[in-house]
Amino acid sequence: MTGRTAAPLRALSRYRRALGAVCAALALTGAVLLLRPPAAPSVEVLVAARSLDALSPLSPGDLAVRALPLDAVPQQALGPGDDPAGRSLTGPVARGEVITRARIAEPPARGYGPGLVAAPVRLPQALPPRLLHPGSRIDVLAAPDADMAGLGGGAPPARTVVEDRPVITVSEPDAAAGTQGALVVLAVRPDEARALAGHAAASRLSVALR
Repeated sequence: MTGRTAAPLRALSRYRRALGAVCAALALTGAVLLLRPPAAPSVEVLVAARSLDALSPLSPGDLAVRALPLDAVPQQALGPGDDPAGRSLTGPVARGEVITRARIAEPPARGYGPGLVAAPVRLPQALPPRLLHPGSRIDVLAAPDADMAGLGGGAPPARTVVEDRPVITVSEPDAAAGTQGALVVLAVRPDEARALAGHAAASRLSVALR
């Protein structure tokens, strides 16, 4: 074989070896892809974009969306379709922690209607057992305190402060804490809550059942 014909043959041989190496690499890559298990399914959840406390309501900038493996997502995790902005947390949350429904504080009056707040009413006496319970509807009456009403002219009549309001919870007196009257928590409008607080300072409050 002359030198003139040997050179092309050597070049062709090198080309074939290179092509074979490429084919072998492609075959190996394909085998690896076939043997590798499929990616685990993931789901998008809301996480804390920074460390958060329970003092301030949540804002959109406090949260971020992150995709996590399905088996790593806790129960009741919030997703991008949920909107907890304006709500408060039950406690501090670390950066990157998944936000769950258990982490969101539920306002006590939330289930009783829009715009209502929970207002505590301290009564001067204990209540008969089972007289009031969550869901009872009552009026709250205010009568001037005897020490402030004076002794002359008779006692002025009681006035109605709020009407037909639902009871959220009832707590009986706690002797260890030194409380004497029952504590009734009502779902009321904000203006009614202010009226109750004002009358509690100078009046004796009582309730009338509906």
